[in-house]
Amino acid sequence: MEHVNTNHQLNLKGTGLTSTLRCSLKCKLCCTFSPYYNPALHFTVDKIKRTVDKYFEIVNHVGKFTISGGEPFLHQELDLIIEHISNYFDRIDIFEIITNGTIIPNDKLIRTMAKFKEKVNIMIDEYGDLSKKVADIKACFDKKEISYRIRNYGKENPHCGGWVDFGDFSRKHYSEEETIEKFNKCAYPRKLQFCFSIMNGEIHPCTPSRRCMELGIIKKDKSEYIDLFDEQVSVEEQRQKFISILNKSYLSACAYCNGLCDDSERFVPAEQLSE
Repeated sequence: MEHVNTNHQLNLKGTGLTSTLRCSLKCKLCCTFSPYYNPALHFTVDKIKRTVDKYFEIVNHVGKFTISGGEPFLHQELDLIIEHISNYFDRIDIFEIITNGTIIPNDKLIRTMAKFKEKVNIMIDEYGDLSKKVADIKACFDKKEISYRIRNYGKENPHCGGWVDFGDFSRKHYSEEETIEKFNKCAYPRKLQFCFSIMNGEIHPCTPSRRCMELGIIKKDKSEYIDLFDEQVSVEEQRQKFISILNKSYLSACAYCNGLCDDSERFVPAEQLSE
């Protein structure tokens, strides 16, 4: 997919929208770091609607637009969020919601997903005994003919061999050459054209980069993320910031991150933190 064309249109491969970081699980290696926020961040429908509108002022088309968490089914007004995003369905190839198989969606959410069943796709991550509601969730979706697929994260043959550990964000790569090498091996920038993540009105190219900025490990560099509500930056300038990020040879966070690489050590998915 081309990032930009002669009409200055911005087309992205994928973007994830965080609706809430509240979750029914406490996974040690959570790729969104949900268990490590106290309290867990949770976003109002109004904030999410305004965020989505700002995003689509800048982005003309996206291959996959994903609602993630935390656990999205814990957002009691997820139906209203879907209703609003439906205004942009003609600019989204695949609209996806990722759930962990622990929460049965409420009736109003089921009705909304059924209303847009030609567009809605549900990804059910199945974590063995932890995902206790998978059968019930599947029955709900089957009854309403809502599309879903199961991603196996059980102990036997888990998806991609298991999860990776991004590390403790201590400095790992000291030279620019080492940092570029890690960047070039990482699936986020290379295979996924970045895993752009929207949370709290900001878009970061990957969640480790966002987390490093939140923790103060790297400075909050405006050349490495997009603030959707920065009124000092025009829509065209925001598009150019996307293009600049897509063309970077590395991010500041790459020096502190293990990366998501083909040769990254794999771990059993969804190992729970002790209370």
